[in-house]
Amino acid sequence: MNRKVDNPDNLYTQSVKALIDKVHPQEPGYGSVLEDARHFFALAEESAKYIKDVENQFSRVKAKSPDKPIPADLQKKLKHARAKRDSERQERIARITDIARDLLELCEGESYEDTQLLSAKFLGTVMLLTRGAVPNFARFHQRLKPLYKAVLTLRLVDSVLKQEAISHPYLSAYRESSNRFRGNSYWRNKWEEELAIPLISAALLQDIGLQHQDAQKILLGEEKDKDEFRLLEEQDRKQLLRLNYSHTLYYLKKGLGLPAYVGNDKEERHRFNQAHEAANQFREKLVQDAFLSKTGLGEILKIPQIYCSVVLSTKSDYTRQELPKGYLLIEQLGKKNSLNPKLADAFTQIVGYFPQGFGVTFIPVNEQGFEKDQFEFAIVSRLNPENPAEPVCRIASRNLTYICSGNTEVISRGRNLYFPANRKKLLKIGRERIQQIIRQLNPNADPNAVDDLVPAFWEPSDYFTNKKNQNMWNKT
Repeated sequence: MNRKVDNPDNLYTQSVKALIDKVHPQEPGYGSVLEDARHFFALAEESAKYIKDVENQFSRVKAKSPDKPIPADLQKKLKHARAKRDSERQERIARITDIARDLLELCEGESYEDTQLLSAKFLGTVMLLTRGAVPNFARFHQRLKPLYKAVLTLRLVDSVLKQEAISHPYLSAYRESSNRFRGNSYWRNKWEEELAIPLISAALLQDIGLQHQDAQKILLGEEKDKDEFRLLEEQDRKQLLRLNYSHTLYYLKKGLGLPAYVGNDKEERHRFNQAHEAANQFREKLVQDAFLSKTGLGEILKIPQIYCSVVLSTKSDYTRQELPKGYLLIEQLGKKNSLNPKLADAFTQIVGYFPQGFGVTFIPVNEQGFEKDQFEFAIVSRLNPENPAEPVCRIASRNLTYICSGNTEVISRGRNLYFPANRKKLLKIGRERIQQIIRQLNPNADPNAVDDLVPAFWEPSDYFTNKKNQNMWNKT
């Protein structure tokens, strides 16, 4: 298939792309979470020093002449500096809150089923925007990770609350948050304000300390001529972890903090501040523990982070064939008790073996249920598969022709060509027939060996660039 650059995306895909830019833009200068942090880190020290100097002037004037009023110009200077600092802080809070709400619009439905479907749609759309190990893939993956991780975090926490898989005072207060799926507006609002938005912002800001100039010097070098995705020396890696930890927590506390209450009701103001103070403390504790691994709370963030490091890897040896290893890694870490086994199990049940948007090649069956001597293409399109190795997919080709209205089908393990034994089954039809199928489905393919002729997976990004094919999550 040739890439159709003139075919615009559907509204959902446009919204996902716009949201990615609001977090980590391709080009600077449009306002984003990333740029907010860089601006804060660049000016925070200077701003704090300026305010401190003015406050010291205040103190000296007061000490020298206790009975005289403070000069108006000095009062104005201090008031202006504090107001500017707080205004910028509130703008940062407003941006990340708006982004969190936009994300919830894209991945949260009225019912549990709709929420799972929309979350699969978001994750799948993000994956289908990528194109494998093409030039600059690492930078693109880096842009996609925060939002991808945020959606996985939301779904993991829903599962954790349902199964009561982790005990934490703040989380325990939201055990009944599934009531939002039963039309309970109190729980929907409470969950969104006090749990979902803190979770999303924690996921988006988990590594925001890397935007500090000291961390950037390690990543890019003094002359900014180094590959930030290279394998770091151990000393640099440890130093980077320390910087990321300290600057991330500093940003959460000083760069964000409490949002401003709007209104005149004292009791309401008190409740507002109390709720947001508790939410901020939870967010800080969550991020802190994701770094230090002391209480187990941070694994809510850490598990999606580990998974993302595989499926949206920035390593030079990245290959699509390795994507199922994200599942295997979490599973193994859970079995070794390196991660909370309950959380690891809850997460692997959600994602299954194959990530959303993964291109599955499979052997179709005829009306009698017998396997055909050919293969077809499908795309993983649902979360929570009953069997982790048997993904729920949208069929993308029929009779060796691409289609945009395929059924949703569970691809059984015995027909999935990702597994080598199944590829061997198809070799019986002969090299010539296999080449014929490949040429029909992918004219640009250049197979070198018989074993490679039967593809273990396919690359669906070209297919997805066609607007008609971006509707694979409808309920038909």
